[in-house]
Amino acid sequence: MSGRPADRRTRPRIAVVYHSRRGTMCRLAAAAAEGAGRAGATVRLLRVADTMEDPFRPGPTLPAEPSHPVAAPEDVLWADGLVLATPTYFGNVSAPFKAFLDSTARLWAKGMLTDRVVTGMTSAECSYGGREATLLSLYQTAYHWGSWVLGAEPADEDRPGAGRNPYGLSAAYRRGSPPGPAELGNARALGHRLARITGRPTPVLPSVVARPTRVTVVHHAEGTAVRTLAQECAAGARDTGAQVRLRRVPDPAAGGPPTDGAQNGQRHRGRPTAGWGAPRPPVVTTEDLAWADAVIFGAPSRLGTLSAPLLAHAQSLARTGAGRPLWGKAASAFTVTPHPHAGSESALLAFHHVLFHCGAVVVPPGYTDPASFAAGGNPYGVAHPLSAGDRPSPEALLAVRHQGRRTALAGDRLRRTVPDIGPTSPLPARAPAEPAGAGRTSGPHTTTTSPEGR
Repeated sequence: MSGRPADRRTRPRIAVVYHSRRGTMCRLAAAAAEGAGRAGATVRLLRVADTMEDPFRPGPTLPAEPSHPVAAPEDVLWADGLVLATPTYFGNVSAPFKAFLDSTARLWAKGMLTDRVVTGMTSAECSYGGREATLLSLYQTAYHWGSWVLGAEPADEDRPGAGRNPYGLSAAYRRGSPPGPAELGNARALGHRLARITGRPTPVLPSVVARPTRVTVVHHAEGTAVRTLAQECAAGARDTGAQVRLRRVPDPAAGGPPTDGAQNGQRHRGRPTAGWGAPRPPVVTTEDLAWADAVIFGAPSRLGTLSAPLLAHAQSLARTGAGRPLWGKAASAFTVTPHPHAGSESALLAFHHVLFHCGAVVVPPGYTDPASFAAGGNPYGVAHPLSAGDRPSPEALLAVRHQGRRTALAGDRLRRTVPDIGPTSPLPARAPAEPAGAGRTSGPHTTTTSPEGR
């Protein structure tokens, strides 16, 4: 979405890229393209070339759909939003699809893939055969791109039939049978949601645009490091002109002032934490989240996840039926760990799962600023290891300030809405023989013809 002329933003560009060996993903991808088109998007329906034999069913591989062009890295560059669709193999994406993702490295190295909105679809024969794992591993590529990641509509009672997976669409593969009506409906809904979220960056409501962006920074701090990062993150959001609320999650287990040792898992070493005398922010409420256009969370890492008080607060949103305060909003997270590889990545990735359940759009820092590289190059969020010192390094402070700015800007884009602009008219698909990446101006490429099977 970055750098697009304003008149193009009203009709988002959606690329639906799929790999299919037996037809299931092809049909689901076509349904997602249809849903995006109904939301007014310009759509490209593209297949990943199959370069190897199906390891589970040796023999000739059926083509996905000859009239669908082969996807190229330039299609990712063209798109404002992407539906990435792959079958599940051993809890991960298929090898041809991984090869396609790897082919984008040249564009990634130039910083050209940032700020797209990505969602995913997959299928597997077993209900618990790695569908969730495949979607979540797929999104790690998007985080490295610096893209935003969108899950499915959480707890949508009108969309049964796919396990109500908040991370995206996960469908059943049934040998010899196509996807059912409920699964195709879920695919259309996912494509429609992506197009609506992606199409928001055009300012069309003066009453919304007139006010500053609102950002809430929520943190659970047992000591100096998390609090310092939260303050710097809030300062970064203010750099964009945003209104910022700095809020804390109380620690019910703490019986007194935190100590330096509390951050290292040793609660009573006796020396008060530096900065304890500073005024503490107010306790966070659901209203603080509902008020915000973007929310950033921060907490220490404990056993590979963010600390229990912050997780309890996030989980309370679902228990009280108040998950909507984060729906469609930009969200991000940072952490403090005992050592460099004691949850710096896993804790943030695990918290992204919570954000998907709340319907948020995950906005990671990726590699969108040199500060991210200088602070250790974590594309999922800023992480400071306490083994390097109780106070965050200057590099970590610059990186988290960038994360605050970036999330605030994403929140500003996502808070803007667009009117219904009507579905796009189907345009002729270009000939399959056309070279990949050449003359790709028509869309959507949709067809009702699909081969048998997966």
